Amino acid sequence: MHDSSHYDHVVLISIDTLRSDALSAHPHPLWPHTYKNAHAVRTTLLDELARDGAYFPNTISAAPYTAASHGAIFTGQYPLHNGLHEFYNGSLRAPSVFTYGRRAGRSTILKVDFPIILGPELGFTRDVDTYLVEEDDAFIDAVAAAESTLACAHFGAVHLPYGFHNLTFGGDAYRAKVAELEEGLPQALPFVDRLVESYRGPEDTELLMRYKRVATHLHAEKQYDRLFQLYLDGVEHFLATRLTSFLERLRERVAATGKRMLLVLFADHGEEFDEQTNGHFNSMAEGVLRVPLIIAGDGVVPGTHEQRIRTVDIAPTVMELSGVPAPATGVFDGRSLAGVVRGKEAPDGDAPALAESYNAELNDFIAFQERQLSGRPPGPLPHFLVGHTAYLGDRRVVRMFRHYSDGFQRAARQDHTWVERFDDSRVPHRDPHDDGADLLAMLDDYRSALRRPEQVPFTEEMRAQLRSLGYSV
Repeated sequence: MHDSSHYDHVVLISIDTLRSDALSAHPHPLWPHTYKNAHAVRTTLLDELARDGAYFPNTISAAPYTAASHGAIFTGQYPLHNGLHEFYNGSLRAPSVFTYGRRAGRSTILKVDFPIILGPELGFTRDVDTYLVEEDDAFIDAVAAAESTLACAHFGAVHLPYGFHNLTFGGDAYRAKVAELEEGLPQALPFVDRLVESYRGPEDTELLMRYKRVATHLHAEKQYDRLFQLYLDGVEHFLATRLTSFLERLRERVAATGKRMLLVLFADHGEEFDEQTNGHFNSMAEGVLRVPLIIAGDGVVPGTHEQRIRTVDIAPTVMELSGVPAPATGVFDGRSLAGVVRGKEAPDGDAPALAESYNAELNDFIAFQERQLSGRPPGPLPHFLVGHTAYLGDRRVVRMFRHYSDGFQRAARQDHTWVERFDDSRVPHRDPHDDGADLLAMLDDYRSALRRPEQVPFTEEMRAQLRSLGYSV
């Protein structure tokens, strides 16, 4: 019998922008309470993984945007502790799962769909032996060819443009979807930002901007149910056209080598639409911060664990399950859930949790990215705290410092605080009689770790790495 802690391959699967309750298997979805005219979609692959593995549907992300959220997942530290808390600034200072995997003699592999965000600029390639961009098959080949790995495959297709990612993966279906969405809409659609997460050719960029204009128009018209249905349909399309075949190929290749694999699937944040939120980046909405975690493999006892955990719990859990030595210095903010995953202990109640959102003025960020991609020194990108939240027991406090207006192009100052209580179905309800003093104290204590972020360099070495991947930068 195999040692239940020994896995030749530890494969993390990151599905960018996947809300926890996008899964049909979710025991208490939030979205039907908000989007009355939306309907569930088929998520068969994820439902089967949730049924056969250890499923944690109430996992709180440390941040509602890709860079800071993934930094917390990979290091097991909250953003103010690991060096990467802003929307796009700083760099990971803390060791990551790749650091520990490499020390243990494993090959470390990272495949991403968003190289501008999850690349060398912000420290994500440190201690990574093989870095791939949008190369699903190459990732599978690299895992299958290695003796042992600690690997992560990041997928961006659930992010807008929902389900397609780009022309390489979306093809004619993507073109047809954009044309369909534009039918019957005004000729002059709203301004949209020109921010991108990956490198795109002219047609690809044009399609993304057209999709963004449609989404911006629908949001301005308060068609939140339709937007959310587009999002859910995108989840279904991505699973059907990309992730299902990817996992089938990965499992077949690993099985053919006689090796054992631990699969850890998670998301960085979700998606939400209302007057305050158009997507995720500026939001403390529960639907944005609550993401799924599924762990599957030999020695994993199937079960659904509804108690609240945090994305900072993923790294220590993976280290213990895989037998990779973890630091003995208390470096993790999270706690290992390996005993729960193996069925040897019950979850220890709802964990306290924190999340923060930082951002920059939209036009400043657009100008910054244009300078960066053109090879000019990008200069500083000033950020501000948009809002934050703290969880304790059946309560959480939300404090918002910025309110977005004018199509989310501007952020006005505010100071708005409220407390929510979760009912037996984990649905939050405002409590006007609770001042949240103890929860606000948690946030004050956490913010004592705030340090001035480093300016992100964009060196010729980084540009050369991207050029070697086929990008013109």
